[in-house]
Amino acid sequence: MIRLATASAFGLATLLASAGAHAQSAGEWSSPAQLWRATCSYCHDNGVARELRGAGLTPQAVATAVRVGPKAMPSFTTSEISDRELEQLAEWMSMQKAPAPQTIDRSTRESRHGSRERSRGQ
Repeated sequence: MIRLATASAFGLATLLASAGAHAQSAGEWSSPAQLWRATCSYCHDNGVARELRGAGLTPQAVATAVRVGPKAMPSFTTSEISDRELEQLAEWMSMQKAPAPQTIDRSTRESRHGSRERSRGQ
């Protein structure tokens, strides 16, 4: 049952991620950052897939991943992201720094995970 739920979650994430890319076609992206936000960030900024900014990926590794679609990642054709746009995205990605970790205050953490006292049954 857990496998089915996991597979369904990945399938839904893939559909949602690729839906953004189909809203525009190659040649319509105004910048690599806009392409990232519309196509990649849904998964790579939200923990569905690993964070890529600051990961030290080469432009060639980014370009290959976009065209091949490793694991659950959808692949993108030249009609969705042109070779020139992909080149710009790959260069942009290779220069990005990792985003600052988000800090979660104690009350938020406890509301999400329960306090230690509650988890110990006290």
